[in-house]
Amino acid sequence: MGLFSSLMGSAAVPTLDKSTAVMIPMVAAMTSDGDIDDDEIRQIRSICVWSPIYAHNSMDQDTDIILRAIRMIKDLGAEAMCVRAGELLSPALRETAFCFAVRLAFADGFVGTKEQDFVERLMGWLAVDPARAQHVVEVITMMQHGLDA
Repeated sequence: MGLFSSLMGSAAVPTLDKSTAVMIPMVAAMTSDGDIDDDEIRQIRSICVWSPIYAHNSMDQDTDIILRAIRMIKDLGAEAMCVRAGELLSPALRETAFCFAVRLAFADGFVGTKEQDFVERLMGWLAVDPARAQHVVEVITMMQHGLDA
């Protein structure tokens, strides 16, 4: 038995607020391919600026939420944290979190196999209706068109 095996409740499991719960799928998408690049960080920052969920925050507050999400995912795993986020969020906010995560998967302009697999699993973890998820992916794809489209 380890030193921390007797810890239960809040001491063993970090508390989760709604803004962090929405951030967790974004961060999980960002890290799903094993890399974090500047385009992904810029995408999260952009989402924080225009989303009503984060618009009232300072950049430092957003950074704190991002880092909290990274720590939780690192400690407990992407699946466990995305499921916990889904349990906390309303159906509408689960869709929002899914949409933001898909934007992160597209941030560098290429959605690799690991990112595709992650988005497929995320749909289930957040209990997003498959037809709605398909619409989200289609719209995010449309947002990626360049001037040569």
